[in-house]
Amino acid sequence: MNTFVTLLKREYWESKTSFVWVPLVITGITLFTAVLGLIIVSTGNIETVEYGSHDLGSLFKLYDVSVDSDIKAFATQSALYSGVYTYYFVLAIVGFFYCLGALYDDRKDKSILFWKSMPVSDSQTVLSKLVSVTVVAPLLYWLVIITTNFLMLIIGTIFAWLSGVDAWSALWANSGFFKIAAYQFAAIYMAMFWAIPFVGYLLLVSSWTKKVPLLVATVPPVLVVIAEGMIFKTAHVISFLGEKMFGVVQALVAPFNSLAREFSQKRADVEDDIPIFDEFEFMSFGQQFQDSGFWVGLILGAAMIAAAIYIRRFRDEAF
Repeated sequence: MNTFVTLLKREYWESKTSFVWVPLVITGITLFTAVLGLIIVSTGNIETVEYGSHDLGSLFKLYDVSVDSDIKAFATQSALYSGVYTYYFVLAIVGFFYCLGALYDDRKDKSILFWKSMPVSDSQTVLSKLVSVTVVAPLLYWLVIITTNFLMLIIGTIFAWLSGVDAWSALWANSGFFKIAAYQFAAIYMAMFWAIPFVGYLLLVSSWTKKVPLLVATVPPVLVVIAEGMIFKTAHVISFLGEKMFGVVQALVAPFNSLAREFSQKRADVEDDIPIFDEFEFMSFGQQFQDSGFWVGLILGAAMIAAAIYIRRFRDEAF
């Protein structure tokens, strides 16, 4: 266990920039944009978009005592939740390139010979990289995300005070801070479960290829999809990949869908022109666990990770 923890620490220090500093930079940009946006909104010079009988300009005027609390709650909670999609997108890019280089870079620079001389098994090495990209990195991003949400509420509180408004009733009471944090935690790890086939494939490529892992990882699937379409007139491969990618998106969007549906149901008792969001229904986390495609992806991902461990034993050089 101590050896595995040491390997995780190694991965953390080697990837600290992409695991920590990148999301912190996003936070800095987000906070700056939030302050700028609040200044613009406070002037009232903003074009509005209709949502039922309410416009988004009114929806986000959280300090207006005439706005119902459920509207304030939806505005605050949806803003806190949907603001994280930039982090998710960046995490996907970081994870993609991390996996590609995870088992290739040390063969390229010959440092694998040093690590092979240490009392560390190949399975521990591969699994430490798997845990780093599917557990550690998402956890670090989530911590940055909830910190960002907290700071966003602090900024809103300052503006409330400057406006002579009670920040608790206008903002904090409706924020659902801990609920949103739990939603974000569940969403990011549910997405990681769906992404296991992609992670396993990239680790397999990283352990096997001798040159240019990016091309080796991307070109063959494209050729297989094209060949299947031309020869068999089917699209099973692209459908499988699309299902797994949609699973990732669904995991990330499902909580927001729940927030929107909750808001719609509350407002339906008050007014008739609020959409009920039936058109874009996403499965809940429980329903996703019952999806057979979800488990097929996990099994295939596990098989490819096992193959990566096996290949790692015999690959000492990249060239």
